[in-house]
Amino acid sequence: MKRTIIAILLALSVLFSAGIPVCAYGWENIASPYYLYTYSVKSTLVISGNTAYCKSEIKGDRTVTKIYATQYLEKKNGDKWDIVDYWNDSADGNSLSMSNSKDNLGNGTYHVRTVATVYSGSKSEPVEDTSKEVTI
Repeated sequence: MKRTIIAILLALSVLFSAGIPVCAYGWENIASPYYLYTYSVKSTLVISGNTAYCKSEIKGDRTVTKIYATQYLEKKNGDKWDIVDYWNDSADGNSLSMSNSKDNLGNGTYHVRTVATVYSGSKSEPVEDTSKEVTI
């Protein structure tokens, strides 16, 4: 009985100590585990005074030919998020960086949400990321 328990515990410790890569950004032709063609999607929000500075970055592998993206600045309203403003952009190639700002924000909690479609030839995949919340 003791041997069986020890064997099970040893097997579980080996199983749970195995390293699992979370992101393969920077490796040639290997995308993140969540996407087929996309290395990374990142949304960032900085608020200074009553101005929001929104940044979105999307990086695809070398097969990516086009990226279409929409960047949303959203304000928390109870349990939901209302769109304050949004911007569209696209890029030929495998990367897209968007920077936008919005003045005259009222007090509240905000975040930036980036929604994009990444194209690899005739194939595509939707990608999305939301920034950390910022309260003013």
